[in-house]
Amino acid sequence: MTQQESYKLRSGIIILPDHSRKIDEQLTQLVQRVPAQFVLLVDITGQVVGAKGSHDGVNLVMMGSLVAGDLAASQEIARLMGEYQDYQIVLREGEKSHTFIADAGPYLALMVKVDAEVPLGWARMLIQQTGAKLASVLADVPEIPKEDIPTPTMDSLDTEFEDSFSDLFDAAIDDMWLE
Repeated sequence: MTQQESYKLRSGIIILPDHSRKIDEQLTQLVQRVPAQFVLLVDITGQVVGAKGSHDGVNLVMMGSLVAGDLAASQEIARLMGEYQDYQIVLREGEKSHTFIADAGPYLALMVKVDAEVPLGWARMLIQQTGAKLASVLADVPEIPKEDIPTPTMDSLDTEFEDSFSDLFDAAIDDMWLE
């Protein structure tokens, strides 16, 4: 695998190269262990983070948005009913396949399509385990040494910003006295 750069999701989460590698490993293991026909991982805004398996030409961007919306609606229903808990799963049973949608921590949603012959309890257990592992991947953010974090000083502030801030402050004081 080539060295990948970090990228930022619309939800504000930053995916580091090490995160990408670990996410890819978890999705691959899930496809193999369940076995799953298709796995899709999205952030809470619906942005696709990863996918494995056959999606039969389905638009992944559209599917990602629908998965995130479906999970958000299901979570809100659970909250209203007083039944919300972490790592809940939405199951849609079909004749040929079943689809699970689960949260993978506070920022990710996981959709898994399995053959109808796969035992639901087995798939559910593996999906919940994978969701927890994916959540821990994003929780693992490397420490940045303090000496690498720039400390702003008064000298580094832009003079133009200082002047405009001063003008705004003066105008606010003037407005207050003129009322």
